[in-house]
Amino acid sequence: MRPYLLPIVACVAAVACAAQQTTRTSDELFASPAAEAAREHAPDLYGRAKSAWAAADEAQRRKDRPAADDHRAEARLWLAAAITEADRIQVDRRRAEVQSEEERWAKQLARDQEAAAVVAQDISSAQARAVARKEVERLEALQDSSVVSGGTLDAVLARVRLNLALAEAIGATDEQLLPLRERAELVARKGAVPAETAQALLSKSEELIGAMRADWPEPGPGAATELVETAVVKGFSADRLPTGVLIRSDRFFTSAGQVSNTTVERFHELLVGFPHGPIVCQVAVPELQSRDWARRIARLIERLRRMDDRGRVAISMAVSKSLGAGVVQCTFAAYRDP
Repeated sequence: MRPYLLPIVACVAAVACAAQQTTRTSDELFASPAAEAAREHAPDLYGRAKSAWAAADEAQRRKDRPAADDHRAEARLWLAAAITEADRIQVDRRRAEVQSEEERWAKQLARDQEAAAVVAQDISSAQARAVARKEVERLEALQDSSVVSGGTLDAVLARVRLNLALAEAIGATDEQLLPLRERAELVARKGAVPAETAQALLSKSEELIGAMRADWPEPGPGAATELVETAVVKGFSADRLPTGVLIRSDRFFTSAGQVSNTTVERFHELLVGFPHGPIVCQVAVPELQSRDWARRIARLIERLRRMDDRGRVAISMAVSKSLGAGVVQCTFAAYRDP
């Protein structure tokens, strides 16, 4: 049974989306319950986020838009690190309360991962929220410059170290962790590195987390919610349905009809981070006989096949009057929280 094609709520134009990002206030960023917890439990990281945001405001007053954007990206990265660190601290305090869940985890995992499962459940939720707040801004900040600024690089390295700590908690071995730790230290010593180098290091640390989750026989509790939260801030719309998590986007194709590299890469990040089960996708087209759309979809299929070596993604066309031509929606069937 294919998923019902739901309407997608999207910005009228990319310019409007950018305006919403730049007008976000300090209160909106720092007033959430997660940010308040970060202020209490990770004051150093939280303080760096506040300082970076203040620097962004100062740059904005000087009408230095590039510097303001860079400081905002840095602030979001530091706040994301603070939120994750705060949740890690609180995990230890809640460990005694969740010991009753160990038996269920023991049935799912092939080895003794009860304690790791508790950490994974709490920290992965924090990771989804943290990455959700900063993912788009961080990627844009790294891609818009040839060399990463010092503040942004420090925040990226902090995020990499936290990712490696999470990967270790859920089962990564020293053999898997050591190369990434050595790369992180090398990047830290060099200071000024190309944006591609920083992005590659961060992506590898996130891929390792996905690889650890892939060892589990099925998604853990709360995984569907994490998938929705992560997908939304990567530029997708997402809903939980009885058939799984449905994500949608009208940005898989450019206005010229080409496959969007950025959107496909972010979709692939979802595949890597949430590695369970098949994904069924449909592309909305004006008519099934359209040769232009058939060629575009063939290019999309080929691109995803090169990235998804397990062949999890199946793509078909569907005529829709409610969705614009080119809207892609995909169901992650394995992610059905009770």
